[in-house]
Amino acid sequence: MRHQQSTLKASHVHVRARALLVEEMEIRDYSPSLSASLAVSILLLAACWQTSLSAACTLVKDPPCRETLRQAIHACLPSKPSSLVLSLLRALRRSLPDHLTRLPQIVALDMHQRPFYGNKKGKKRAKGTTRRQKKASTRHSFTYATLAVLTRWGRFTVGLMAVRPHMRLTTVVEGLLAQAHEAGLDILYLMMDKEFYAAEVIDYLQKADVAFLIPAARKPSNKHLYDPKVEVGWYEYSWTAKLMRLDAKREKRVNKGKLTVHVKACVARGREGKPLVYIASGVSKWTPEQVVRAYRTRFGIETSYRQLGQCLARTSSRSERLRLLLVGVALLLGNLWAWLHSEVFSRGALCETRLELSRMRLLQMLVGLAVEIAAHLGGYIDGWATQRPLPHCLM
Repeated sequence: MRHQQSTLKASHVHVRARALLVEEMEIRDYSPSLSASLAVSILLLAACWQTSLSAACTLVKDPPCRETLRQAIHACLPSKPSSLVLSLLRALRRSLPDHLTRLPQIVALDMHQRPFYGNKKGKKRAKGTTRRQKKASTRHSFTYATLAVLTRWGRFTVGLMAVRPHMRLTTVVEGLLAQAHEAGLDILYLMMDKEFYAAEVIDYLQKADVAFLIPAARKPSNKHLYDPKVEVGWYEYSWTAKLMRLDAKREKRVNKGKLTVHVKACVARGREGKPLVYIASGVSKWTPEQVVRAYRTRFGIETSYRQLGQCLARTSSRSERLRLLLVGVALLLGNLWAWLHSEVFSRGALCETRLELSRMRLLQMLVGLAVEIAAHLGGYIDGWATQRPLPHCLM
C-alpha cells in the first residue's frame, strides 16, 4: 500500500519552535507593539542568520524597536541561570521522539567552549566565564556541557549545563546524568573525551554503575600501555590520583588526599599501527576492534558541535543568562531538525530506519525558517538608499 505523501513547510517548523520557547519559558507580551510570539520570532531569525538581535532587526522591512526587543528578551529571562536551564530542558525534552525511552541509549557527553573577549586587564571578569586552554586567541570562554543521545535517527540533546569556574568534573557528569534520568532515558553506555579522564570521574561512574568508554590521556602511570610492543587486548589497570579541592580563601586548589581506581584498559591499533588506549567499564566483552568502532560514533558529537555554531545567534553581552538562552535556542533547532528526520523524512520500520538527509539539510531548514519569519515582518530589505548616483553598469 502506498503511503500518503505530505509536505513539510517552513511555517510548520516556525510555529513549533516558537511554541516550545513561548510555552516552556512562559514568555509574556512585553508591550502592545511587541508580543511574545514576535520577540521569539526575531530571536529565531537571529539564530538562523547567526547574527545579533539588533542586526536581525535591520534585515527586515517592518521590525520592532531594537531597544524594546532587547528589554523584552532580558525581561523574560529568569533571575538565575539554573532556572533558565530548567526551562530550556523542558523545551528540549518536548523536541525528542517518543521512541528514545523505549530502549537503552548510547549517550555522549561533551564540553562546548564559546570564546569571550570581554575580559580585559583591570576590568572585572564577566560572571560565568572560565579560563581554559587558549582557543580562538583567548583563554576566556563561556563553557557549556551537553549530553546527547546518539541514534540512527540523529543526535538529540537531552542535557545542558552552564559550567561555572572551578566546577568539578564529577559535578558536571552527575548533573547531566540526572537530567537524562529525569527525561526517562535508560543509558546503555556513556562516551566522553580525554578531558574526563580523571580518577574522580571513573570512581563516580563505577559507584553509579554506569557503563562508560573514555580514551586514556597519556600519563606516566599508563605509558606502558602505549608501548608498540604491547599486544592488542584488555588489561587490568589502576592508578592513584590526588584529590584536588578548591580553597575559597586562598582561591587555589589544594590537595585533600588520594584516590585509587581500578579499571580495565583496552589497547587497540589505529591507523599506521598507532596505539589507542581506552578506559572502559561494562563493555569489556567487546573486542578491541569493536571498541574503536564504537568510539568513532562519538565523533559525531563534533558534528553537533558545528551544528550548534550554525544555529547560534551572536552577542557581545556579558550576561551569562542571555548567552545561555542563545545556546539553548541553537540546541533546540538542532533537536527539531533531527526530530523531523526521525518522524517524517526517514523510511522503513523503526528498527530498520533509513535516513535521507538530502531531503532537508540543516542549512535548508534554517534558510526556510528565516524566510518564513521575514515574510511576517514585511520581507527582507531589498533596496538601499545610496549617497551617489548608481553607475550605468548597475542600471
